[in-house]
Amino acid sequence: METIEMIDLLTSKPNQLKGLNKMIAIQPIQKARHSSNTRGFSLVELLIAMALILIMAAIAVPNYLAALARANEASASASVRAVISAENLYRNTYGTFTTLQDLGSEYLTDSLLANGAKSGYRFNVTPGGGNSAGLQFTVDGTPALSIGPSATGFRHYYGDESAVIRFSLTGSADKPNENQ
Repeated sequence: METIEMIDLLTSKPNQLKGLNKMIAIQPIQKARHSSNTRGFSLVELLIAMALILIMAAIAVPNYLAALARANEASASASVRAVISAENLYRNTYGTFTTLQDLGSEYLTDSLLANGAKSGYRFNVTPGGGNSAGLQFTVDGTPALSIGPSATGFRHYYGDESAVIRFSLTGSADKPNENQ
């Protein structure tokens, strides 16, 4: 409202605006004026915000990748345990150990594990051959990528008919020497 309209309003209805009429009549309404300097953020402020976001990302991303590798290692250990249990169940049913694909076709493992890869690891099951056919098997879990910051895991897993899971950080894990 303009100042003139306010004065007309005050003079036409003085009883309705008892205490307010003096305050409004004395102070005319002024339009808010924005200077061009008060709009948005300055370039320096935006650069500081970007730098803070980048610093937080530099701290968070390596921790996330390390947690992901630990989760993959835990899943790989559980998968080796599942294969050992499935092999023992298969042997109790059919009298011999078998391959990973056969375990999957008998629905003793999930489809991802039956295809040989799960949670960033590759798995291989080898039933015993020759004189040990049907009496032995080995299962190996190897990380798909074990070098660099985006490694899917660092441990190599090994299991066999003894139902003991072994791991190695330096290379493929295998059956220990009989002399150890």
